[in-house]
Amino acid sequence: MTSHVEEQTRLLVVDDDHDLCAVMQSILEDEGYSVEAAGDGLAAIGAAERHQPRLVVLDITLPGASGPEVARRLRQAYGPRLPILAVTADGSAARKAHEVGAYAYLRKPFELRDFLDVVRRGLEEYG
Repeated sequence: MTSHVEEQTRLLVVDDDHDLCAVMQSILEDEGYSVEAAGDGLAAIGAAERHQPRLVVLDITLPGASGPEVARRLRQAYGPRLPILAVTADGSAARKAHEVGAYAYLRKPFELRDFLDVVRRGLEEYG
């Protein structure tokens, strides 16, 4: 585990692709972040209430509650400055990321190095 990340930096990863969610969680934890993961929109909202994340990685297309609905609820709870990184396989990723107020988006599949870079940038600029 690297020491350049504060241990209290809490992140929330939300994706209904269980394998991808586990990979993102593992990579972030290897970097020293405290990561809560959720596989659907309703679980994400509950996890955010418990975990109070400094950054959210949010799949746009989710069961339970959609990515835009999750983003809206998180913004109500934590304010407009909560950084959200949108991830999606959808062809209209830029438009959907804009709809949820994301600071950035990654289209699936993405390089894990790019993923870490975008998360770090979000924490530096917004977190």
